[in-house]
Amino acid sequence: MFSAVFLINAVLQALLLAWLIRIWRGTHVAAAALLFLPQFFLVWDNLVVGTGAWIGLGQLLQWLNAARFWGHCLFGSWLIIASGSILRLADFTWARKRWVMAVFCLLTVTIIAHELLDFWNASLMPVCEYDLVRYATRVSAQHLCSSEQAVVASDGPPIGPLVTVFVVIATGVLLALKRRFPWMMLGGIAMFVSATPPMMRYKLDNLGEVAITLGVICAIAHFAGAATRFNAVRANDNPVVD
Repeated sequence: MFSAVFLINAVLQALLLAWLIRIWRGTHVAAAALLFLPQFFLVWDNLVVGTGAWIGLGQLLQWLNAARFWGHCLFGSWLIIASGSILRLADFTWARKRWVMAVFCLLTVTIIAHELLDFWNASLMPVCEYDLVRYATRVSAQHLCSSEQAVVASDGPPIGPLVTVFVVIATGVLLALKRRFPWMMLGGIAMFVSATPPMMRYKLDNLGEVAITLGVICAIAHFAGAATRFNAVRANDNPVVD
């Protein structure tokens, strides 16, 4: 059952990727192009987890899951830079200052470095949960694939993803209060709720990723469209005279 859920998530993320590409073709805003790689790896993530039981444990599945983790480490926090870009699109004057965007970028790079260091010092091991078979850096006693495996407990909450979600929610709150656009905030909140321990037992965190990316992409589409219309009107009001 859960394999099917992850495959549905993969389809939803693929549709969002296609929408991103369409937004970029229509507006050429950097925020849309920025999310191409993160969105691709969200499709990859769900596809690998959803098909893991069919592929079976072994070197192939381990390689596929390694790419999944590299994608998370390198590109998962790019939503932070996208948040800064969206604030610019939404015409927050202070967000247009270079040092503000530099803060968003620096925070993203810091999280990437932290995630890479954590993953570099970890090992991938089999995880068997419900009808899902995958490789991960942590495995609990109830999700061991064999009696020969050792339990590797979590060393705390995932700092990088948490910071990323909080930045998206904070950006969404600003958009909701100042621009009457609540969807990015709601997407971030849905992601946070889906990743809490009571909800994770139902494997809803990947559906939460659909919600947060949907909220961010909706914001890009809305504010990029508004900016494009504004520039078109301004060009018509100030025609070039030869």
